[in-house]
Amino acid sequence: MRIGLDTFTIRELGLDFIGQLDFIKSHGLAGAQLHDVPTDLAEMRAIRAHADKLGLFTRIAVTPCNPLYTGTEDSKLVEQLSADIKNAAECGWHELRTVMGDHLTRYEHARPWRDHMNATIQVVKKLEPVLREHGSRLNLENHGDATTHDLVRIVETVGAKTTGICLDTGNLLVLGEDPVAAVRRAAPYVHLTHAKDAILFFGENGIRRQGKPPGGGVVDWPVVLKILAEHNPDLPLAIEDHKWFFDIPVFDETWHAEQPDLSAAELGRFVGLAAACQQKIQAGALPDPETYEAIPYLEQLEERLSAGRDYLQQAVGQLSQHN
Repeated sequence: MRIGLDTFTIRELGLDFIGQLDFIKSHGLAGAQLHDVPTDLAEMRAIRAHADKLGLFTRIAVTPCNPLYTGTEDSKLVEQLSADIKNAAECGWHELRTVMGDHLTRYEHARPWRDHMNATIQVVKKLEPVLREHGSRLNLENHGDATTHDLVRIVETVGAKTTGICLDTGNLLVLGEDPVAAVRRAAPYVHLTHAKDAILFFGENGIRRQGKPPGGGVVDWPVVLKILAEHNPDLPLAIEDHKWFFDIPVFDETWHAEQPDLSAAELGRFVGLAAACQQKIQAGALPDPETYEAIPYLEQLEERLSAGRDYLQQAVGQLSQHN
């Protein structure tokens, strides 16, 4: 497993693609997962050539694959994604990240979540020929919208040769999933990652998630990495770090109605993680979330990035020693 960076982490630096690659190399990371979607083939080739020159692995994103989210007709979306897939393949990129929506899509969109699932499945099925032709795969992220249950359903419906999962370990918490249980569900189909961590604590509307670099939150990385490595020992780990609070309204009946796969036992473990963090906050072992959040992200970027990189490199090293 190699430790890289999703470029969303450094978005506030205002770097172009080449500048992002140079930053990643200079910070002792092994590769880049490009968050923004490059569309010009010449630019894509230049990005790949520069990354290869620096000895960095690269992965890229393509257009979101849910027509209800993009507001695009199915045929036009299939045409756009087909072009994305072909251009990426020309540059040697075959494991492609995509999303269905965002953290509001499941709850606030005019159409129910099951319609988004069905619409996505229909589009991805239509992309099977071009994906097979180019030996490529669409890896759908749990982007605060889809649970691991949802993504496994999509992969098993469409087929694991052309679809997979981009696993965001921090976003598992947004829908009340226990990280270890969720990783066990998703691991056979995970080909891309967002290595992200978070703490949980109680707020007025339920439980709040505060983003932390890997090793700084509730994710049990030794167990998570072991599970992932059993299925994909060469899986790239792309750190994605940012701040912001996310609310998980676990006291709200309508929220529970949107989580039909969430068992009482798993929800209990999730709440237990929040209780443990709450105790640490009250004891002073974790900084006060509001005070910490008020510090501009750019002031902490270097510190957070170094902490996450060093933690994951050590954890992967220990995992290798035990295997």
